[in-house]
Amino acid sequence: MRSSIKKIFWLYAFIFLLLIGYLLKLSLYDSHNFVSNPYNPRLSQSNEGIKRGSIYDANGDIIAEDVKQEDGTYKRVYTNAEYYAHVVGYTVKGKAGVESKYNFRLETISNEFLQRLGNLVLGRDIEGNSLVLTIDNRLQEIAGEQLGNQRGSIVAMEPSTGKILAMVSNPTFDSNAVSENWEDLNSDEENSPLLNRATQGLYPPGSVFKIVTAAAALQTDSSLYDFEIDCEGEEQYGHSIIHCYDGRAHGNVKMDSAFAKSCNIYFSDIGLKIGAKNLISMADSFGFNKDIGLALEYSRSSFALTENSEEMEIVETSFGQGKTLVTPLFMAMITSAVANNGMMMQPYVVDYSLTPSGGIRNRTIPEKLNQAISPDLAEQIKGLMEGVVEYGTATNASFSVSGQIDTDNSISGSSATKAAYSGEIKVAGKTGTAENPQGDDHAWFVAFAPADEPKIAVAVLLENAGKGSNAIPAGREIMKEYIQNLAG
Repeated sequence: MRSSIKKIFWLYAFIFLLLIGYLLKLSLYDSHNFVSNPYNPRLSQSNEGIKRGSIYDANGDIIAEDVKQEDGTYKRVYTNAEYYAHVVGYTVKGKAGVESKYNFRLETISNEFLQRLGNLVLGRDIEGNSLVLTIDNRLQEIAGEQLGNQRGSIVAMEPSTGKILAMVSNPTFDSNAVSENWEDLNSDEENSPLLNRATQGLYPPGSVFKIVTAAAALQTDSSLYDFEIDCEGEEQYGHSIIHCYDGRAHGNVKMDSAFAKSCNIYFSDIGLKIGAKNLISMADSFGFNKDIGLALEYSRSSFALTENSEEMEIVETSFGQGKTLVTPLFMAMITSAVANNGMMMQPYVVDYSLTPSGGIRNRTIPEKLNQAISPDLAEQIKGLMEGVVEYGTATNASFSVSGQIDTDNSISGSSATKAAYSGEIKVAGKTGTAENPQGDDHAWFVAFAPADEPKIAVAVLLENAGKGSNAIPAGREIMKEYIQNLAG
């Protein structure tokens, strides 16, 4: 009898501990997701009487702020609204972007007693905490200008931290006019202006995926660097024929020249040599099919190859076609990992919160996602990417810079002179032309610079723009601006 009572006691004790653990997880870990979930009806309700915190760029330029109306209510006003629409979002018809995911911070009142006393005695606004983004307004504007009316996306990152320096998506919308244009924005299925193509758009990677294939090959067998074929521009695999771009014959190529010239036949052969298992392992190391930890809404980049996949699927996957799908942000992360000695960092767009009195709260600490590849392997891939710019498909990606800039950080009030780079900047990059079953090919360009001391990585995706080299100018101009004027 006593034995049965003891068993029942420990069973209930175990269930009770599980319940306590679940409640702790719910309140400490999951609560933020519930607060910022776009389906949370409370997000559509304004906290009356409180001035929502502002949103600043990395230099202290106002991107979003509450402006008091004559009736005492607040209206959210956005600067450079079209360039920031997908990152910052909106606060009408629900919330999106940073406005949604960081809603709790923007409505959190620091020193609430003093603020309410000031409001009661002096009529001062009760104000929530502000946010300082990692995005630099000057770089964001250049990215938006480079994208122009072209559908697609541009992402720029700091490889060593995961800090997002610029992120634009097109078609875009005006965050100041969401309410008036809501019906059109929701019904435009052709352009999908509300979709953040940088984080949610999934595209075949084309030849930029050869970064992953090359890494898989060299990790499997380092001697494959000297593997050589004679490319005649096309090759039959099973019942299908694979072509290099424009049917161009590359002749005798090894790993370095095949990567620089983007030879599909070479990488098809490499893929078959190492097999599906090694490709799957490398894709897993880079984080395909996994969460990336970004606070904004995003789609997982997908890699569908299995160990039982047929030969043709392995061939197509090896040069970036088949069923593989990536977001521009994820390609920027892969590029950044190569630049950062193989370490992939978690991407983030908010640097810290700022109280109305100037206090800094919730500073984001850069976080490692995973060691995608070893530092030695990253150095080899970096060398291959340098060859693309030196003598391959991206020779027009190189640039020179000169001069320096004095900057004043208006957020912290401290002044600093940023280091200047001068002369020719070595760039490491990769172009990609992705076949698109719905229309013309997509153009890709990923790169980082300076190659020997990476400060910035970019990913450019232009929908239906044809060959990958068409995406180079946008990436080049963003890297040039950052290194010449902004990189510290």
